[in-house]
Amino acid sequence: MTFGPGPRVALFLGAYFAANAVNGFMPLWFADRGLSPAAIGQILSIASLLRVLAGPQWGSVADRIGKRRPVLTGAAVVASSMALLYLPLGGFLPLLLVAAGQGIASSAINPLIDSLALSLARQGLMEYGPVRSVGSATFMLATAAAGWLMNLFGSTLIPWLLAIGYGSCAVFSRFLPEAATPPAAPRAFAGIALFRIPAFRLAVGSTALIQGAHAAYYGFAALFWRSQGISDRTIGLLIAEGIIVEILLFARGRRVIERLGPAGLTACAAAASIIRWSITALGPPMPVLIVIQILHAATFAMQHLSAMLVLGRSIPPERAATAQALHAALGYGAPGGLMMFLSGFLYARYGGLTFLAMAVIGGSALLLVRPLRRAMA
Repeated sequence: MTFGPGPRVALFLGAYFAANAVNGFMPLWFADRGLSPAAIGQILSIASLLRVLAGPQWGSVADRIGKRRPVLTGAAVVASSMALLYLPLGGFLPLLLVAAGQGIASSAINPLIDSLALSLARQGLMEYGPVRSVGSATFMLATAAAGWLMNLFGSTLIPWLLAIGYGSCAVFSRFLPEAATPPAAPRAFAGIALFRIPAFRLAVGSTALIQGAHAAYYGFAALFWRSQGISDRTIGLLIAEGIIVEILLFARGRRVIERLGPAGLTACAAAASIIRWSITALGPPMPVLIVIQILHAATFAMQHLSAMLVLGRSIPPERAATAQALHAALGYGAPGGLMMFLSGFLYARYGGLTFLAMAVIGGSALLLVRPLRRAMA
């Protein structure tokens, strides 16, 4: 492929985020196969837990061989194959086993492609933000397309679309550039040793608090807004607005990112968490809701970019994949699952006031800003 490194990584990200968008419709496919809500929740939670546990192992493998591309190819092939296995199967246990296998395989993809993109950016071969924006844009478009196709043909298409998405990842992975990364020497507990780096610890902690505070938004914002009389179509537009401003920051925010640096980005994300979730809890009128959705660019994208800067600047290149996988597991996966459980408990009892708890959790990352600034000095 004659394209430069940036377009090739963008193609892979587009395929991965398209698969990720389709994966969000799997609960509907499970329900149409007769699974109860409790059984669906068990399948999703077990698959999520396995992703958290497996992700760092994939990172260690990539670091040991000094290459990410073969690991990405293998993981994408397995994930695509697992999607096709859904088709002939039924019943709780077979579907659980397939979902578990797919969760383990797909857990490699996001941290390893992010790690590759950061390594290429560090070498001056591409710019991370604009390339990453392709993933967010594809996620939004694929979500809309999958919903439209489901309206036409029903949920039976979902495993096929998932297989196509991960299969496209496998194809595009063959054209990914490889970053010049020396193989890591075998070392027991190499991942744990990364937590000796203060900046890494602080980045993981900040991500866990700020991104974990999105749990109520991802799980219950649509229900809360619907209870206020907001139509499903308008809810979809509000969610799309958040993704659009996220894309704009990734694509066009280079000067802001460079000026703020990791600590400044985390400070903005934490402060925006306090504002965004506190106002959301009050059930504001539509004009206010439209304005505060702009803060998604801060609460999500700024913290993600802060963490990517920390990992790109403070982690030895030969441990980059392991660090990225640990950040994904402990900054996104585990906190997201715990906060989703907490949000469900709170929302059942307090409704929209759940977002006040998210404001406290996300805002508490302000306590980590000064230490992060010192660690990055």
